[in-house]
Amino acid sequence: MAEQLAQLVREVERLVTAPYVPSLQDLHDLVQQSKSSTIGAWALCKPCQVGLLADVLVEALSRSRVALPLITAFASASSFRDVLLERHPVILDAFLEKAVDTNGAEYLPACVTLFSSPLPVGVVPPARIAPFITKLVGMMAENPCVETVTPIHALISGLKGSPRILNDIPSEIMSNLQLEFTKTLRNLDDHMGNLLCLATFAQIATALSTTTKIQHGSDTPWLLNIKHFFGQKRGLKTLDLVVLRVILACSSSCNLAPPDAAESIRLAICIADAIEPEQKQAWMAGNTPKIAKLCEKAVGDGLYDQTQTMAILFLHTLLPAHSLPSQLRELGIKALLFKNSQEAMEKIPHQLIPRLAKSLAESGEPATRQLLAFTFGVLRGNKWSGIGEMAALHLAHLVLAGMQEVHAEIMLSSLNNSMLPLREVLGEVVEYFPRQPSESQCSGRAWCASELSTKQNGLFLSLLRLYNRASARNGSDIIMKSFMGRVEQSMPSLSCAFSTTTPKAFRGSLALHDRHDFSSTQINRNWRSGVTELFMQNAQTSHEIMMRKIEDTCFDLERRCHDVEGPLRAVEEERDLYASENEQLRRQNEELNEQLKAQNTETQTKLRNSHDSFIELNNEKTRLEQLLQTQCTYTDELTMSLESAREELQQQQRSSEKALLVEKEKARSKELEMMATLTGKDDQLEDLQEEMCSLQMKNEQARQSFDQMSSEKATLSELSSSLEQELASATEALKQTRLYADEKEDELSRLLAQEEELRKELGSVESTVAQQNLEIERLYSRLEESEEKSRSEIEKLKHDHEVEASWTTSEMAKHETENRRLQAAMQAAALDASRDAQLKDKRIHHLERKVQALRDERAAKAREFSEAQQHIGRLMGVMGFSANTPESNAPPRHQRTRSSVNATPTARVPQTISDDENGIQLEESFESMASNFNGPTPKRPRGNRKSTILPYDLNTPSAAAPKTKSPPGASGTSRSVRKPLAEADHNSPTKSQLSSASKRNQVDDAFQETQAPGNSEENRLHNLDLDMDLEFSKDFLFSSTAFTGSTDQIPPQ
Repeated sequence: MAEQLAQLVREVERLVTAPYVPSLQDLHDLVQQSKSSTIGAWALCKPCQVGLLADVLVEALSRSRVALPLITAFASASSFRDVLLERHPVILDAFLEKAVDTNGAEYLPACVTLFSSPLPVGVVPPARIAPFITKLVGMMAENPCVETVTPIHALISGLKGSPRILNDIPSEIMSNLQLEFTKTLRNLDDHMGNLLCLATFAQIATALSTTTKIQHGSDTPWLLNIKHFFGQKRGLKTLDLVVLRVILACSSSCNLAPPDAAESIRLAICIADAIEPEQKQAWMAGNTPKIAKLCEKAVGDGLYDQTQTMAILFLHTLLPAHSLPSQLRELGIKALLFKNSQEAMEKIPHQLIPRLAKSLAESGEPATRQLLAFTFGVLRGNKWSGIGEMAALHLAHLVLAGMQEVHAEIMLSSLNNSMLPLREVLGEVVEYFPRQPSESQCSGRAWCASELSTKQNGLFLSLLRLYNRASARNGSDIIMKSFMGRVEQSMPSLSCAFSTTTPKAFRGSLALHDRHDFSSTQINRNWRSGVTELFMQNAQTSHEIMMRKIEDTCFDLERRCHDVEGPLRAVEEERDLYASENEQLRRQNEELNEQLKAQNTETQTKLRNSHDSFIELNNEKTRLEQLLQTQCTYTDELTMSLESAREELQQQQRSSEKALLVEKEKARSKELEMMATLTGKDDQLEDLQEEMCSLQMKNEQARQSFDQMSSEKATLSELSSSLEQELASATEALKQTRLYADEKEDELSRLLAQEEELRKELGSVESTVAQQNLEIERLYSRLEESEEKSRSEIEKLKHDHEVEASWTTSEMAKHETENRRLQAAMQAAALDASRDAQLKDKRIHHLERKVQALRDERAAKAREFSEAQQHIGRLMGVMGFSANTPESNAPPRHQRTRSSVNATPTARVPQTISDDENGIQLEESFESMASNFNGPTPKRPRGNRKSTILPYDLNTPSAAAPKTKSPPGASGTSRSVRKPLAEADHNSPTKSQLSSASKRNQVDDAFQETQAPGNSEENRLHNLDLDMDLEFSKDFLFSSTAFTGSTDQIPPQ
């Protein structure tokens, strides 16, 4: 399809831009080989040439037999049909007039195609449509078959969009149509014919469901009979028949071709849409096996893609969205999105794409996300280009149109998870909105750039409208609607140059003379005619020799003109060089901008990293503060535990002192109580030992914690071990006290000694506790020092961060300064380039003026040469007819031939001679010839004696061309002396040369006045020697060499 579309685009563009009335046969052959979808794709990609093609085809109706078939083929595209009716509104009625006639069978397809889509709003419906329908119904009644039913179905399908036209058709015609179609349904044994009849009834019932009661009344029998097929009376049977036809189209036993099978499913969709919803629900409730069978057929393998796509579309339009199987939804999305957009547009009818998108959007949030993702990709334009992008944009418009028909609540619930991507896409595209075409004319392309930009802008506005609908809160929807309306009204109208032109703008013209004016006169068969013929042959020979000389001279003149145009070509090459340099500077500017963006991105990344480091340092500070607070709490707990141990020791000391006093007073009477007391003391000592063990464990934990922070934790562990040794010694002393108590005789002395030892031990314990307090105070001081150190480090980190931030700010300022400097340099370069371009343009204009002056001079000299040549021809004619007899004219002829032969090497000079010398020799040879012709004409002699007077003397020095190079002044002097012809003709070479020289001087003076303020470079080309002596014009090389006048005509042999 892509190759056919490219060929069709090239052929149409060739026709609409032809400089003459073109032939349509090639386009007709191409259309016959292409599909109908190709024409629709062409109208979609090149809408700017639709109107031009319509004008060309209408213009060719009176002279080409293929113009009408081409209009029929292209009218299948609704855009072409609309433009055709807009530019030529009479054509519809004219075609109907021909089609209703008995001999107008060839106009029937054209009329059906023109009515196959709804008419535009501004088109007035013609009155001949009723007899046209009558003729179509009569043809169908005579031969009921698919070929005769299809035109009526296409006609009614188009009129469905214009119910007012159907209402204007008389009831008798519609009743006849209903009757004939009912007979065909009963008698026709053809699946496609039956579906076409039912689809036609469905179109009529849908179009006239509400308006016919007003037009025809409520008891219209023909309309009631049509509605019975879709209502309570026959609705179930009709739907059952339609589903069976779809199952048959999807089965392997179907005898229809794949396009016909897909068309039958499309007709089934049209019929199912016309059935009443209650009848649909009743049928689906009682025919679950048929639905399952249809689903199985639709998702099975072995089906053609187009047939399977239409079957899936039928199920999506028949079944509710929530009851669709997941496999059907996946196949529907695959058929719509995951294929080539051109293939999807070719396989699925355009009017059914929004319905499929609506069904998929109602089926759930995943399908909605995929539809929006496809639309986002199309708007970004990353995957498609050219024709594919145009098809994808059109498909995206249809998909969005279907999604916007979904109920608001369902749509909002499905769009919740797609709002962020939608916002990102709108943010990306709004920078380029509205898009403008890169070129004003799309010649040579397969798509129109203006139409592409228009579709992109429309898709963006549709997405923005969808986003506004999804995010509307508290009356903002009304504000955005009004704003969107203003935006759409203020959008610029993007139109291609083809859309504003006509085919006649490309037409050219060429005036040709009638060839009968050049026919020769009748030959006079006498001796005068023979003499005249002989002289004409001699003149022709001389003329050919002279023309060869002129050809050589003109060749040399062309070479000289080529050399004159050399500086202009050099200036053009220099201009192209400057243009390439300008393009290179622009690219360098873009590269510098990209580098600047990269540097800005890197700087922002560094700032972001610095900020993250600062946050991490703050988190570390917070963690250290929490750890310090935990250690302080733990130290407070240790202090409280030590104070409680001290109080217990003091209590034990006081109880021991009391016990010793009691033992001293009571002695042996209290021995048992003393033992009990000692036993209690042992228990207390054991408890104290356990508490000391717990303190040891706590100290060990504290040691492990303080080992992580500083090296002072080792000292704390040593102190804890010494405290454990002292506690162990105290335990051993108590054990010794227990041994002393066992001795009954020496108990008192031992108790006293033990009391003293206990006092000493208690003193040592008190000193140990005091040392422990001092150690705790020292730990407090170390903790405070570590806290101060952490604070100082945090302050230092803050200071370093501020220094780094200030450095980064200074670097950004430097980059901005560098960017401004680069921009200033770029602007200066652009100004220099523009100034140089202006200088080059001025030089080019100066050269063009000089070249124009030289051309004027050449044209003047060419006119002089033409007049001289005509005068020479007249003189030669006079010389030829004044001879007496052939014998008397023989010597002059011989002499003239010899002079011509002698003059040939004079004109054909070698290439080593300069150009000025060649021009001077040619001029002097012409002057000598003119001076010889100015001599007296020889008289006819009396009698038969030979004339001794020659017409002109070939031996005179004036007849020979000079061999030496003479200065321009001398040649001008010789020409001024010999001017018999100059006196007879006011256009003399001297005058033309003076006038041309004065013109060149005037041009140079004007250019010097305009270029006086310029620099020295502007005057560089002023010294070019462009005032060359050009004798002939390139435009006048061979146009003035033919004989003119009645005497120049050569009679045929």
